[in-house]
Amino acid sequence: MRLRHIGFAAIVMMIGVALATAAVSNVLIINGSSTTSESGTTSSVTTNLQNDIVAAGGTPTVVDGIPSSIAGYSQVWDIRFSNSSPLSGADITKYVSYMASGGALFVMGENSGFTTRNNTVFALITAAGGGTLSFLVPSSTQTVNSPFTLPNAVSTITYSGPGGVGGASGTGTGTFMTVDGSNNGTGLYWNKTTMSNAPAGVLAVVFDVNFMQTSADTNSQNFLKNLIGFYVAVTSAPATVPALSPLALMLLGVLLLGVAAKFARGYSAA
Repeated sequence: MRLRHIGFAAIVMMIGVALATAAVSNVLIINGSSTTSESGTTSSVTTNLQNDIVAAGGTPTVVDGIPSSIAGYSQVWDIRFSNSSPLSGADITKYVSYMASGGALFVMGENSGFTTRNNTVFALITAAGGGTLSFLVPSSTQTVNSPFTLPNAVSTITYSGPGGVGGASGTGTGTFMTVDGSNNGTGLYWNKTTMSNAPAGVLAVVFDVNFMQTSADTNSQNFLKNLIGFYVAVTSAPATVPALSPLALMLLGVLLLGVAAKFARGYSAA
């Protein structure tokens, strides 16, 4: 009798794990390989990010440009950084809609040599309701803030040639992931409820591509792994489960009722 109860609980648990896994497994990487100004950097960053996502339990799909639909992905990593890859108005609208539906988005910015790309990243932040920010150049060495300090221990990061935000405009409604001694920083994020036009979503921006390369130092590698871990955590939350279609939810309910009835009959016969 006790074994029957344990069996039912185990089945329910396995279903829950399967749902959580399905919620985080599909990860889209947009790398702009056909338009990048630095093909070696793009290749290195793509490889490193892919490997870390797989290690975290995800299944990455790499594409050149933004596909017509991104609704099936729990995470989208837009790692393009070149001026030849600005976000169009249609791209921004698609990304805001994606985050409003509960998606987790990462968008790459760069240093002062990539103004065209950076300006469209700022436009995305504003459109999502994350504030109106201004570009500046922070110090290269910055403190890493919680929760991005663990589980791969890292307290500081030294960027190769960063851009960033701060000064009078601050971080808008976002929070620094990494920040220098003058309260300017290169990495920042918006957690759920912090973007007025996409309260269900998550957005992270880093104005430096080199931290993601295979050749980056240990602190940079650990920061990236912790960022990926954070995205896994937020996309594994129960809030992602209602994204199942009505038909899928109905079938799941029928399955659970059937399993419960089966064990109830076994219990009565015991």
